[in-house]
Amino acid sequence: MKKKLVALLTAGCLLGSILGTSVSVSAAEYTRANPEAVVVGVMADPENMGPWSGMSLGRIAVLFTTYEYMITREDGQAYGVLAKNWTEVDKQTYDVELYDYIHDAAGNPLTASDIVFSFETAIATKNYGKLSPVESVTAVDDYNVQFKFNKELEMGEFENIMLECAIVTQAAYEASADQMATTPVGTTAYKVDSYVPGSEIVFTNTGDYWQTDESLVHGTSLHNADKIIFQIITDPSQHTNAISTHTVDISNGVPATDIDKFREGGEFAEGNIVSAVLDNPTYDLEYNMSDASVFQDDLNLRLAIAHAIDREGINLGVFNGEGMAVKDFGNSKYPDYNPEWDNEEYFDYDVDKAKEYLAQSNYDGSTLRLEYITDSNMDMIAQLIQAYLGQIGVTVELVPYDQMMGQQEQYNKDGFDILLKTTGSTDFIVNQWKLCWDARDYRDMTGGTANFVVDEKLDELMQACLNTETYGPESIEAFHDYLMEQCYGYGVVQGPVNIVHSAYITDVALDMRNQILPGGCTYAE
Repeated sequence: MKKKLVALLTAGCLLGSILGTSVSVSAAEYTRANPEAVVVGVMADPENMGPWSGMSLGRIAVLFTTYEYMITREDGQAYGVLAKNWTEVDKQTYDVELYDYIHDAAGNPLTASDIVFSFETAIATKNYGKLSPVESVTAVDDYNVQFKFNKELEMGEFENIMLECAIVTQAAYEASADQMATTPVGTTAYKVDSYVPGSEIVFTNTGDYWQTDESLVHGTSLHNADKIIFQIITDPSQHTNAISTHTVDISNGVPATDIDKFREGGEFAEGNIVSAVLDNPTYDLEYNMSDASVFQDDLNLRLAIAHAIDREGINLGVFNGEGMAVKDFGNSKYPDYNPEWDNEEYFDYDVDKAKEYLAQSNYDGSTLRLEYITDSNMDMIAQLIQAYLGQIGVTVELVPYDQMMGQQEQYNKDGFDILLKTTGSTDFIVNQWKLCWDARDYRDMTGGTANFVVDEKLDELMQACLNTETYGPESIEAFHDYLMEQCYGYGVVQGPVNIVHSAYITDVALDMRNQILPGGCTYAE
């Protein structure tokens, strides 16, 4: 059966969904870093601003100021940007209609042939794994494109593909002397005036954005700032200095240890605001369920550890209470999260119950290895878990790794007993679950799920959540309940993102990765 999806959302609705903190500046004193521009502190240099270069911290900071995509996503819902609407012909074929008046920042008109060029060139780079299902992209006419895929698409997969490829006109790309590495030209309202690698990127509003119907301009395409300067500041401590000295107006790079300096009563509070939002990823614990592990056949041991950990205590100890103790292997930011879970018992902290489960388990007093990728938050969470488990008589050895080694060692069944990880998605909670529990993605490495679970029922429930025909409240509830019952792993806490900014910025806009959208922010008159 064909389904037609039309993407419409007013800018006002969008802002309500992505804002951090709204503040009044009627009585606030503030200082602007530059009276002609908003200055944003970012943690890394994009190095290559080309439309299909590899993803990096610096790249995602400037991505939506530079380029547009076929769609955008807010609160898990997809809305068209360049795509006016799209039709599912079947699970392996989609037809997409474009707006017929799109042009880039250099004035070049954009048509279906540019969509074909963008996708085919992006796929050829092999930088974007999410594009692997694309079999062909065909221009039907000037403003209609057909996508064919090499498999049946699952829940959210089409939208993820549409959000994976930055779109440019072939004319602008071929006119660039460096494949847009330093001279990008997208379809946003902004063009790059200058780029000094390692220092700053300056964008100015062209005043000629193609989408003149304001009701169709979404958050990632808003252009409230006339000029944007991204200052590249790689040392976190220098973000504190840059905000406190008004060298930049806004930053998401201020270290957690310095955040209180900008709150009320802090030494840098005057004229500054801290806007805190909950981050997408969830910190979770996954048991090693291989045949080499003490957990494989010991549900009581799994439950003992789950009930021994005070998730709210971790939130307070690590995030000053600004995060959230979660009630699922995921968090409530997703549109398919069931709010009724908030009222359920979810491995609630209970030392006596934990000790009872431990007494019924086969635990012999041996040391359990807790593996994680080290950073300041992970280190603190791991240390608290070690202390909580010590209260019930379980000895824990901390096994930290850097990013590269941690990615490898998580699939070594002999290397750990418990894995502390972060997982997250920009769309649905089922796609966060998929990152651990879809055995189809891991079977060649682990024989089962990411943490070595071999369970046919779990597989069936996971695939029901991902299949567009069976996805819905019933399949979601069934998976949630079964994972709780088996306790193969569980969510612990969701951390915050702290945005520090001048009171000149009255509303902070963020994209789906919680990156600052300076064009979407609201500014004092």
